[in-house]
Amino acid sequence: MEITPECIPCLLGRVLFEAELCAPKRADAAMRDSLKILSENYRPRANSAEVATRVHRRVYEIIGCKDPYARLKERSDEVASSLLPRAKEYIDQSSDPLRAAAVVAIAGNVMDFGIPGHDAPEQLSAEFEAILEQGLDIDDIDKMRQRLGPGKKVAYLLDNCGEGVLDRLLIEEIKRTGTKVVGVAKGEPVLTDVTIPDAERAGLDEAFDEIISTGMFAVGIDTRRMSDKLGEELNSADLIVAKGMANFESLSGTDFRPIIYLMRAKCRPVARAIGARKGDNVAKLFV
Repeated sequence: MEITPECIPCLLGRVLFEAELCAPKRADAAMRDSLKILSENYRPRANSAEVATRVHRRVYEIIGCKDPYARLKERSDEVASSLLPRAKEYIDQSSDPLRAAAVVAIAGNVMDFGIPGHDAPEQLSAEFEAILEQGLDIDDIDKMRQRLGPGKKVAYLLDNCGEGVLDRLLIEEIKRTGTKVVGVAKGEPVLTDVTIPDAERAGLDEAFDEIISTGMFAVGIDTRRMSDKLGEELNSADLIVAKGMANFESLSGTDFRPIIYLMRAKCRPVARAIGARKGDNVAKLFV
């Protein structure tokens, strides 16, 4: 996705948020270097995820913290785990468990900190019922269903911690169709995204048939730096399930297909780019 003017204050707000989490006295330096990177990289057709990756890599160096969101990630898992009984009930009572599980997985996408209106894991508890009631505003689940079944394979691109706990319910529904599911976690801590150790803490390693790493520090996935293994999994998948906005930002301009993006459209630039409204629950397939 092309970076927009609205991305700049959002990105700088995140920089300040993570600096204050780890090293408040280095916030000035973090903001100063971020502004320099933005001034050098903000240009027409620049990819928003690539620019964000450059910014956050430098900020992590300045604040001297490999995983600024570590405690927030753990709290997110705890909050999401407390909601599992209600999530399972919602799915069990549905006439379409796959669609219901997708709504649950999208609800978890609320857990994304440092952007306006998203400050604490407990926000999911407050909004969970309303998001379930809202359902899907863009609904390509039937098209997704057509690409599942015995002998098929899904590459499932994880997003945030907490969200990953709820993803497990959707993974289980996909596997019930006889589909093999390969999970893809981040290679290094970046924002609140699930790494392999985070996946193991949440039991996601047991949910997937296989779990692999992106092998990189990147917001979303930098396809230019992909390992042969990751490229092979994405290219050979019958369907890619991409959770969250960052995966959309990094992959929407690529040729990886078919791919279904599952997200809460939390900002106007992403909402416009995917054809939704801000606040929509989105399950949109591209072929």
